[in-house]
Order: sequence, then structure tokens, then C-alpha cells
Amino acid sequence: MSVSETNQGYVPRISQLDSIILNEEAYSLIKSQLLAAVKYIGQSPLTRFEPEIDAGLQYILLKCTVQKARSSIGQQLLQIKYDDLVSNRRLRNYVLLLVFGRWLKQRAGNIAAAVLRDESAKLFASQCINILEILYMVSQLLNLLVFLREGIYPSVVERMLRLKPVSSNIRNVRKISYVYFTRELLWHGFAELLSFVLPLINIQYFHNVVRKLLPSAVDNDDLKEQEVSFHQHTTCVVCNCPPVLPHSYGCQHLACYYCIHSSYALDPTYSCPLCGHTVESKVQIIPVYTVNG
Repeated sequence: MSVSETNQGYVPRISQLDSIILNEEAYSLIKSQLLAAVKYIGQSPLTRFEPEIDAGLQYILLKCTVQKARSSIGQQLLQIKYDDLVSNRRLRNYVLLLVFGRWLKQRAGNIAAAVLRDESAKLFASQCINILEILYMVSQLLNLLVFLREGIYPSVVERMLRLKPVSSNIRNVRKISYVYFTRELLWHGFAELLSFVLPLINIQYFHNVVRKLLPSAVDNDDLKEQEVSFHQHTTCVVCNCPPVLPHSYGCQHLACYYCIHSSYALDPTYSCPLCGHTVESKVQIIPVYTVNG
């Protein structure tokens, strides 16, 4: 950090990026409160005029913060403001560009169709808006790379209008603690490791082992004397739901087609959870045909 930057009120890059996120959160909160206040009107009028509602809210919010106080809500929370050398005209143009640009993006197709009275014009206008949006996103990416190097103008519009952010309190520069970031990096690394390892673990195998170790309340000798039967109360031994495409596998119990085949594919020594019968071969898994009568 140079001496000139300190005298002008240097603003850390993370503070400028955080202020943008805080602005979006503040607008979302205000909009949700407005929708909750007028929820009994119905969703149809709100949905129809949603671009105009968004534009009106954004204009009021930006006019009362950026244009009058020279800082947005997020910037005020982080003690940031636009430089005093920035004229009010540039701040006004900044507000109009943000509000009108977002509104035009949503209404360009309807405006073209109403003016030219042709549905193909609406499609053409939408395609033009998509191309302009892609160009804007590319310019925003390039601007981000420059911002990370220089530390000013986090958005393309701010760079176009030369809206330089400075600290509103030079003596209270934000201090960043990297303990939180280190903890977050470790946690995300651990979560990615789990997401990679868990699919490789045969959960069904351990599930079957645990079920074998647990005592069964059904007598195996009585089960062997019974025959395979399918009725309205029959459930799958794996998912405990009415079996879909019921299959038998050597004992008197039934299972869904997917349940028994997936269980056998995961564990070639798969045994019935109820009676302990081991499926020795895939040939034993046969469909059970029912006759409606």
C-alpha cells in the first residue's frame, strides 16, 4: 500500500467485492418484504409488471443511497464511498444505467414487438440482447482481472464513469483475518474428499453385514416351510415397499427387480435380510408372475 493510497483512503479489494454482495442481499430483503405486504393482491399483476417493480425499487434505493449519500447500502456498512471528485452528474448517470439497463434487458423483446408489430422482431431483439449480455459478461470478466491487479473499479459501469471508491473513515481501515478463510478452505477440501470417496464405498455391503448380525424375530424353520406368495400386503425385503416387478431369489421372500439386482451386483454374497438365504447365482433371481382373478 503506497502513501498516496493511504492519504486518499485506500479500500481493500475484498471490501469492494463484499459491498456488491451486500447490495444484492439488501435489495432481495426489501423486495421480499414488499411482496409479503402485497401478497393478497395476487401473483398475476406482480408477475406481469415484475420488471417495472424491480426498476422502481432499484431506482428509489440507488437514488437515496448512491446519488444522495455517495455510497450504496453495502458501501455504507463497510465505510466506503465514492470520491468527492466524482460529480453528481456521473452518479446520476450511474443510477440510470444500472436501472434502465436491467429493465431494457427484460423488456427489449416486448418493446420491439409492440413497435414493429411483428413476432419475429421480438425474437430478433431477444437474440441481440443475448449477444450484448455475452459481451457484457466477457467485459466484466476482463474488468475483474484488471480490478484484482489495480484494486479499483470492481464493475464495468464504475470503470466507464470513473467512480473511484475511497474509504469514508481513513483512520479505520478494515482488517482482514485469514483464520476464517483457512477454516473454510479446509472444510471445503474435506467435503470434496468425502464426495469423491463415498461413491466408492459399498454401503449396501455394510448394510447387509449389519442386518445379518442383528437378531431376527422370525423363525427360519417356519420360513422354510412357507411357499412364495404374492398378495396385497407383500413388501420388498430391501425397500419395504410394495414390490415393483417382483422377483424371487430362492426363498419365499420377494423383492423389486431393481432392488434385488442392484443388491446382488454390489454384493455377490448377498443373502436375504429376513431368512439369511444366500443368492448363489444370478440364475436364481426369477420374476414372479401374478394372475389377477
